[in-house]
Amino acid sequence: MKQYEKIVKISGILKLTLILFFIIFLIINLISSQNISSIYFKFVDNDRSATISFLQKIVDLPDYQNILKMNDNIFGQTIKTAVYAEKTKKRSMINKLEHELIINPKARDILYSLYQLYLAEGDKDQANNYLKRAKEVDPSIN
Repeated sequence: MKQYEKIVKISGILKLTLILFFIIFLIINLISSQNISSIYFKFVDNDRSATISFLQKIVDLPDYQNILKMNDNIFGQTIKTAVYAEKTKKRSMINKLEHELIINPKARDILYSLYQLYLAEGDKDQANNYLKRAKEVDPSIN
């Protein structure tokens, strides 16, 4: 009889432990589910700068155009201009530097700047071309 009482007592302790573990799990799950990303609330609240940042990050995704159109309806056409502003600025800088390079084709700093800009745009071939030319002018460039 004593062995049976021990088993019942152990079984009760195990049940209590299991119930306690389950309650702790539910509490942790409830608390963690309340930690929603702040960008979600900014996006939902039509925060323009958060939307621009979001759109800049998803520009390569297949559904980007649909999301951009949706935001055009909310913010107007200026959202598209803002999303591409950084890229437009880089393109303008590249054009300016390439024009200056015509005047001085051996300008090391211009060649290296063009290398960095093309690398940032993802055009590795053009970037490497400018890096090679910069190294010809100044072999100490790494």
